[in-house]
Amino acid sequence: MIAGVTLAAALIVPAGSGPADPVIVKGRKHFDSTVSMYQGRFYVKKDNALRFCIRFRETRHTYHGVSATGKYRGAYQADPEMAIGMAWMIQKELRASGTPAVTAKRIGKKLRANKINNWSIYYQDMAFWLVWNHGEGKSHWDATNYGGGCKQ
Repeated sequence: MIAGVTLAAALIVPAGSGPADPVIVKGRKHFDSTVSMYQGRFYVKKDNALRFCIRFRETRHTYHGVSATGKYRGAYQADPEMAIGMAWMIQKELRASGTPAVTAKRIGKKLRANKINNWSIYYQDMAFWLVWNHGEGKSHWDATNYGGGCKQ
């Protein structure tokens, strides 16, 4: 019985996210730690300080952040189209890193059905690193451009 409960919990929560970090978390989420909750295949330790700078410039580390126009949301300020793309990227990466297909699909669907500022800290950090893609996606954040204040 206990083994079945443990297996069910392992299938619901992907490795690395921890039981206190569900897919969707509504409410205020301010997290000013320099630690990235996601540290999987796309995490780049040498770029983490830059991620921290970008997050500070975008929302002052507020994961529930919403821009004045309401278009950009989450700690890294993604528009709705980008958030949908991020959710697909997360689903694909979950599969690539060994998460069962049914679980990856469920998580992807849940992310796509919710605004990114309601995603857990883990999935917002994961989305950043997947789009960052070892620096290839840095143009998505003005803070990395000339005069933006965040330097590599």
